[in-house]
Amino acid sequence: MELKQSSILVVDDEPFLREIMEGWLARVAGKVLGAENGVRALEILAANKIDLIFSDIRMPVMDGIALLKKIKEMRVHTPEVIFLTGFSDVPLREAFDMGAEAVLEKPISREQLLDIAKRALTEPEELWRNPPSAALETKLEITFRSLTAAMKEKRIGFGRRGFCIDTAAGLHEGPVEFTMEFKDDRLVLSGQGVVRWTAPNEGKAGIEITCLRDASRTWMIDHVKRNKPLAFIPGFVGHDSSLQDKVVA
Repeated sequence: MELKQSSILVVDDEPFLREIMEGWLARVAGKVLGAENGVRALEILAANKIDLIFSDIRMPVMDGIALLKKIKEMRVHTPEVIFLTGFSDVPLREAFDMGAEAVLEKPISREQLLDIAKRALTEPEELWRNPPSAALETKLEITFRSLTAAMKEKRIGFGRRGFCIDTAAGLHEGPVEFTMEFKDDRLVLSGQGVVRWTAPNEGKAGIEITCLRDASRTWMIDHVKRNKPLAFIPGFVGHDSSLQDKVVA
């Protein structure tokens, strides 16, 4: 979806900041609405089809975290949610696991706001067709017996646009090139992404996918459509019972 076709809701209890963001977005988006807290945001959602929400985390009446949880419980059209914060309110790992698309720290620029809005509104089919960057210094290469085994052994977990992996590769935050082979399934997932968080003590990392090679992209898109994961990037790895379906290479 293009920005000019989208409906965006800005939720922030600071009127001045909310009005600034609304003004920036109004120049490029189809419709922009504002709310001072989560309760008011839910009222607007009940009366309008909203595609994207920028929400402050700390707000009276209902904060951004409670709002996100309510939104993810909705059984109809669910907008994407991007958190705004001036504090370290919630770890990135937790925010992505709850379903947030991103966490932006205040103060933010117009360029930041529009760039993340475009990315959040772009369908994975299109986003993951981006050509890969030049060869990246950080590489993740790992082989599993099978996808089902990797899930049961808590080695990997998939979200809407990324994955959590249990690895001793010593990954650090930033761009990464990855190749993951699932031998029994004759499946190889390869592409590039960004390491969004790491948990060195647990040997885990959360990676947002930025591009996928053709065969990998087809499988990943099908997986997301079938399983409809809540998390943007899971904060944990574990067995997903929906993977009883046959793995398709």
